[in-house]
Amino acid sequence: MKYVCEVSEIDVGEMKSFDIDGTRVLVLNADGEIKACDGICPHQEVLLEEGIFDGCLLTCHSHLWQWNVQTGEIEQEAEKDLKFFDVKVDDGKVFVIGL
Repeated sequence: MKYVCEVSEIDVGEMKSFDIDGTRVLVLNADGEIKACDGICPHQEVLLEEGIFDGCLLTCHSHLWQWNVQTGEIEQEAEKDLKFFDVKVDDGKVFVIGL
């Protein structure tokens, strides 16, 4: 389990990227629920932090691949799964499990 950030650093509907021991992790605030996924698109290694997040769908800006961050499921154009990490929030701190 790795500490990533404070919950207060990521507003509802926002996302922020972190480098955790050489792994790019994208932390998202989905309607008050903190989620974390691989910060690199599995298609062509584009940074997902440069994409669009509407609070539920994460869209890679390069080829418009989309994932539902609530379910982890592929949406529309995506042809590959995006790796999601388990998250623990404790006393306002965000920890990612499985790194």
